[in-house]
Amino acid sequence: MNLRETLRKFTLSLGGIVFGFVVAAIIIALQGKSISASLGALVEGSVGSSFAIGNTLNKAAPLLLVALGFILANAAGLVSIGGEGQIFIGGTCAVAAALGTSSLPKPLPLVAALVAGFAGGGFWSAIAGWLRARVGVNEVIVTLLLNYIAINITEYVTNEKGLLRDGDAEPQSAEIPGAARLGRLLPNSTSQLHLGVILAVIAAIVVWFILRRTVPGFRIRMLGKNAQVAARNGVSLRTMSVGVMFGAGGLAGLAGTSMLLGEQFRLRPGFSPGYGFDGIAVALIANNNPLAAIPAAVLFGGLRAGGNLLEAQVQVPQALVLVIQGAIIFAVAGMSLFLQRTPVVVGDRDPDGDGDNQTAGATA
Repeated sequence: MNLRETLRKFTLSLGGIVFGFVVAAIIIALQGKSISASLGALVEGSVGSSFAIGNTLNKAAPLLLVALGFILANAAGLVSIGGEGQIFIGGTCAVAAALGTSSLPKPLPLVAALVAGFAGGGFWSAIAGWLRARVGVNEVIVTLLLNYIAINITEYVTNEKGLLRDGDAEPQSAEIPGAARLGRLLPNSTSQLHLGVILAVIAAIVVWFILRRTVPGFRIRMLGKNAQVAARNGVSLRTMSVGVMFGAGGLAGLAGTSMLLGEQFRLRPGFSPGYGFDGIAVALIANNNPLAAIPAAVLFGGLRAGGNLLEAQVQVPQALVLVIQGAIIFAVAGMSLFLQRTPVVVGDRDPDGDGDNQTAGATA
């Protein structure tokens, strides 16, 4: 990607973020509240203390993992909006594995839970990849519908007579054993920051490396650019579609796993507050760049973390956070569409930023 394209995409994302906060400021002013006090509460709730910073990063981790899954699928020309369902299935499998291996020595229960979480989310997503490759069913529809099935499966296994129900307690599983938990990064601090954050950052680096520096990554991008050309060059569309969707779902499954093994420690119905959809927004803000998704996830994690203090201190509803997110997405999508319709001058190298350095035509 050349410098011009990098600056273009950075400006696009920054403009969307600024637009989102301007819209928020207008809404706050219309409610008769103090704009400075409201933004101050957001900042304090997200980075104002070691606890707040840990809370922000803990929330950013699952958002980043879901975003990475969306980016991976998108690179192959697939659109997965099933992150929420993959979170639930991955988390459910992770808890089942953690409880089932609780008698084993460390770190086997944690490893088993992480593998089960990835495999569960991957399997759930691969269903859509297989249907797309086998009979041409649109993966957007399949992944969307699978969300609701997954949410209900989690509710079923934690409800009365469910496989993971903890005795006569409220609908929830037994507590995850200590050997299967993601450890704290700052054990002697008030921060709740856990190892899931490191896991998410490593995943972002790995996804970037695979897509940009490996032969399978080149084949994935080739498939995304032109499926017919990819097929003529020996890329199996069926195998690649299923494999990519499995990897994308596995990352979202790890998102649910990190939430349960790092913070919640019990499986409950509705344990994800919509991170599967927010993660897609993170990917859009990052322009489908795995490394750029890291700061984008931190931004959205900070908004989530600061929303509680915003309502407590300034009496501005937490829903304002969703308004900011929506405004950012709207602005980025709108500006992106406008830029895509802008003609590209002949001779401009690498106009699409994919690193192939081919000369552009008269128009993009």
